[in-house]
Amino acid sequence: MTGAPAIFDIHQHFGSVMGVPGSGGSDAASLELDCRKRLEFMDSQGIVQAALMPGHSYSAPGGLADVKAINDRLHAYGALAPQRFPALFGTVDPRHGARHNVAEVERLNGLGFRGLSWHNRFQGLPIDHEVMFDVVDRMDHFGMVAMMHCYANGDFESPWRLRRLAERFPGTTFVALDAMTSPENLEQMIAIAERCGNVFIDLTTTTLGARGVLWAVERVGADRLVFGSNSYSMVKVSRIAALEAVRAASLPQDEGRAILGGNALRLLGL
Repeated sequence: MTGAPAIFDIHQHFGSVMGVPGSGGSDAASLELDCRKRLEFMDSQGIVQAALMPGHSYSAPGGLADVKAINDRLHAYGALAPQRFPALFGTVDPRHGARHNVAEVERLNGLGFRGLSWHNRFQGLPIDHEVMFDVVDRMDHFGMVAMMHCYANGDFESPWRLRRLAERFPGTTFVALDAMTSPENLEQMIAIAERCGNVFIDLTTTTLGARGVLWAVERVGADRLVFGSNSYSMVKVSRIAALEAVRAASLPQDEGRAILGGNALRLLGL
């Protein structure tokens, strides 16, 4: 791949990070500092735009009200640089039940969120819990995208659980985040993507390098892969494994550009 593609990062997190002082503050000054640091990072890596979602290891002693506040902070954060952050993904905690969560989906849709994201091993119930079906059903009505972390060896996030949702809602786009975190995990996810055309594979946190990229491209095509950095608030990252993997794969220019930005823009309607 030659030339510098316009990179769209589909996998960034905003919010507090355990052990990182100053991350996740809710006052205006904290949001602006975090945004400035994030944009500096993006510029250093050639990332033109990014989708944002909460960090999912959040503290919510106040229950539903705290989760709604997390979504509201994310909305305020995105408004600081809307041209750089054109897609926001909120979250709901499946433990709060279907009725409250469906109402929050409706509220987030009204605020312009592109979809919702989950890291179910942090959020207490598996991807295929009955509450998740109720929530995705409402998302399907609005055409919202479901961002599902499927980290290797995480039972609540096992690929086969995502498959159950993807097959039930063929009109909903699902992005399998952290899919390349082990060879077995990627093999399972590729098998699901071969069967379910609404599942996209995220390269974030890849442990497989160029080999994993080429493997997935051969099986499902470059148009089903998306790039993400897994950047968190106020965390400095010197290298992005997924970006290095795509570059090392020496793909044809059109395939590399699709993975690093074109596919994400298409599936998000941007």
